[in-house]
Amino acid sequence: MDGPIGGLNPFFLVMKTYRPPLLLIIFAFAFASSALAQSAQTLWVPARYSDEVAVIDTYADQVVTQIPVGSLPIRIAITPDLSKAFISNGSSSSVSVLDTMTRTNIATIPVYRRPGELEVTPDGGRLFVLHQTNLGERCPVAVIDTATNELITTVLLPGHGCKDILFTLDGRFAYVANTNFGEVNVINTTSYHVSSIITPGIPRRLCISPAGDRVYVTNNGNDSVSAIDTATQQVIATIPVGQKPMGIAITPNGQEVYATNQKDGTVSVIDTTTLTVIATIPTGHLCQRVVITHDGTKAFVQNGYSDTVSAIDTATHTVIATLPVGHHPWALLGSPDDLKLYVCNATDTTVSVIDIPSLTVSATIADVGSAPFDLAFGP
Repeated sequence: MDGPIGGLNPFFLVMKTYRPPLLLIIFAFAFASSALAQSAQTLWVPARYSDEVAVIDTYADQVVTQIPVGSLPIRIAITPDLSKAFISNGSSSSVSVLDTMTRTNIATIPVYRRPGELEVTPDGGRLFVLHQTNLGERCPVAVIDTATNELITTVLLPGHGCKDILFTLDGRFAYVANTNFGEVNVINTTSYHVSSIITPGIPRRLCISPAGDRVYVTNNGNDSVSAIDTATQQVIATIPVGQKPMGIAITPNGQEVYATNQKDGTVSVIDTTTLTVIATIPTGHLCQRVVITHDGTKAFVQNGYSDTVSAIDTATHTVIATLPVGHHPWALLGSPDDLKLYVCNATDTTVSVIDIPSLTVSATIADVGSAPFDLAFGP
């Protein structure tokens, strides 16, 4: 994930000296080394009741340090260049700013009560922070300059229960699931003008298509998923699914949407061409989150009350493995190379590691902190 290294490249010198067979070997080694360097990562995990963020070496799958932050850290967002991590501190009305290279807390940004979900714009310039509170019946969204760590403006949305946020691919609009008000709010990120898209009851989670032409939202109070056209900002279909849908994800080819139905323990699979449910997959109790591998071949669902993760074959729409993890699994994050899946065990002090090719639990990372709740990759 690091950028190119400047200076003299020894491999160009080698080109003038060695014969082709050895040169091919050297280039192969250089390519492998480069690929290894690019995949080198750390995993950053806020632990709610320890008031710390654990940093995990993903090669050794061990905690290497813990960084003190504010009270009840619940969400993390990292800039696209991986230089800064932002942590919403749910009980201290603040956002902690972490330098990911020095692994230190470098700033604390005052925000409003109960900051929750937060997201960095695609260009890395601004941070949008949702809050689970209200200012005179309005829900504040703090917009922060990621370079200066200063508040730029506050966008006020209706109600007090904004739960999820994503940006369009060009960064021109932010979509917010306004759970309390029963709508999806759209913020123009240039003018900060707000428009509203009515959805049928308690929008909870969002995902965007790979082409950026649609946003899908789970309607937790209506047992449905709505598809929104991002060009017109209109609902084009509302699809009935299972009971209390929450998590949502789309396959990399954009052909299927997976929605977790937390009350009946199933996952609905939606065909994005016909906008109909084509499969209903039983998983486990309290399935709330779903992630899909980068190659699109598998979906993983955490089952919060079953202490398991279900692995789904996306070609056959069947569960191919049920993997025991820690207590109350919550956030899921797959590695970019599709080799590992990391699972926060939210009422535990551990993160489970699933080996994706073999569909086995390969490690349990101890001493992450009390109640790990979110995950993000760093440098």
